[in-house]
Amino acid sequence: MNTYQLTAIGFDALTRTDRAPTPPGPGEVRIRPHAASINYRDFALIQGIYQADLPKPFVPLSDGAGTVEAIGAGVRRFTPGDRVVGHYTTGWLDGPFQSSYHATKLGGPHDGWLAETVTLPEDVLLPVPEYMTLVEAATLPVSGLTAWTALGEPDNLNGKWVLIQGTGSVSLMALQIAHALGANTVLMTSKRKHHATLRRLGATRIIDYRATTDLVAAVREATDGKGMDLAVEVLGGDQLLRTVAMMADNGVMAIVGFLRGCEIHGDLIGPLLARRLTLRAVSGAGSRTQFQRFLAFLTRHRIHPVVGDRYGFHQAADAIKERGQQPGFGKPVIIINPSVINPSKKAPDSM
Repeated sequence: MNTYQLTAIGFDALTRTDRAPTPPGPGEVRIRPHAASINYRDFALIQGIYQADLPKPFVPLSDGAGTVEAIGAGVRRFTPGDRVVGHYTTGWLDGPFQSSYHATKLGGPHDGWLAETVTLPEDVLLPVPEYMTLVEAATLPVSGLTAWTALGEPDNLNGKWVLIQGTGSVSLMALQIAHALGANTVLMTSKRKHHATLRRLGATRIIDYRATTDLVAAVREATDGKGMDLAVEVLGGDQLLRTVAMMADNGVMAIVGFLRGCEIHGDLIGPLLARRLTLRAVSGAGSRTQFQRFLAFLTRHRIHPVVGDRYGFHQAADAIKERGQQPGFGKPVIIINPSVINPSKKAPDSM
């Protein structure tokens, strides 16, 4: 089978190799992936921006979905032909997060989905919702579940104001979840061509951050002076200070990403204390139990993830590079095995 491996830092060290498929051992399932999706994390790991000391080699990409090809002894939940999606932080099955779980993530340090066959423990696989395609399911394990836990595994956001930054996969899924639960959303983006789609997905207000001189004032005006009850912070860096200024009293800021860096220059503690704000760090996406609840929520509301650009298996390196340097609209995917059975008559692959 063909697989990609990262052997050192840099895209020159992302090599395509051929190796024999691994037979599934006891409790394991061998999957033939249909699609894997790309996160900023994948680009950051290859470039050494994030966790440069991660043990290598490993197979990149944390998100994927496909069909069961073979099962090992003792496997009870799946049979060949079943459609499955993988859980990202494989050691985090239930309960609160533990920092040791970082060592169990797919796509580094554990082998990920950028291969023609993948073998994983039965416990880290979940059935793909019946109404959803494999391409859609492949976008969910990291960014989808991250959006779900960033919003606090919500059961009711009715009437709350939620701030969403950009049009990446975490942001778009957070928008769809918040809209389904009756929240008011303010979405910041410079991509005017997507405004109509964003409104269909549930955006209450859209602010063009490049055409707005005072973002804080614009957000407060959009909320009639109140500010945001919850913010999904994907940018990081000094943008965090501006987000703090946009918050309502007792608001919650979910720290998800660091697209603008990890360093902050300015007073963060004072405004946090003044408004009694809560910072919610979101790492590892969530537990397998949370993933199950998330998939049940999507099924109940018939939410379809927004799929972005598609690439072939041979284009993997360029696809990951593009994701890191110029993020597009929605979640980019790599089609690994186009021949995998992928019923799509019940749902479109993207909006």
